[in-house]
Amino acid sequence: MPKVSPSTEEQPTEKQELTSRTLADILSFIQKRAYDPGERLPSERELSERFGVGRGVVREALSVLENLRYLTRRPNSGVFLTATPERVSLETLSLFSELGISLTTDKLLEALEVRRIVEVQAVQLACQRRTDEDLAVLQDIVERFEVSIGGGSGGDSGVAPGAAPGGAEESTADLDYDFHMAIFNAAHNTVLTQMVHPFYLMSAHRRATFFADKTRSKASNRQHRELLDAIRRRDEAAAQRIMGEHIGRVETALQKLS
Repeated sequence: MPKVSPSTEEQPTEKQELTSRTLADILSFIQKRAYDPGERLPSERELSERFGVGRGVVREALSVLENLRYLTRRPNSGVFLTATPERVSLETLSLFSELGISLTTDKLLEALEVRRIVEVQAVQLACQRRTDEDLAVLQDIVERFEVSIGGGSGGDSGVAPGAAPGGAEESTADLDYDFHMAIFNAAHNTVLTQMVHPFYLMSAHRRATFFADKTRSKASNRQHRELLDAIRRRDEAAAQRIMGEHIGRVETALQKLS
């Protein structure tokens, strides 16, 4: 995805931050106006006036979206939303999340459908290919998850929810992400891992809300343990069944949270 900010080793410049904010403003504006595919958007000058930034900043933001095939710019005609939404880069949806723009529930549910298809296959591969090192990583994440919810399914550990060893706090949403990525790593297919990552970025905000509920966090922890046990036994059928149920719970909760 085209970068709108520098690497993590550097601090973003004022211009880069302005471009990112303008990019978020443009995307939010397009989303709220519900433009149809192929519809003409406001000109660079109009967008510049609307958001109070220079045309050069608007031009940079539009270039990012053009590279993602989200829109097209036609000489002497203007800026148009892409007429073929199916060709828009998947990373556009990740960009929405990174910029703090909420995706619609329908989009998130579609993303979960893809996750179900991909992760059920991934956990089967993990059963076949996992190493002892993979199991150790999964075990460590499960134990940290339990600490973060105050003892998990095993009862009250006396540790405050959200606390981690050494006094540091770990987010249950982040630990859930780590667990699922560890399963992909155990499948030993880097393309699969790279493919699923954007789907987690899309749902980052909703997942934080999901795991804010301790009951849901404990239920997820139980299923994480069941998945780990199935992977350890190389029980492909059980692992696939549990993964399907696990993502199904998220789908149901997402519909209720909407």
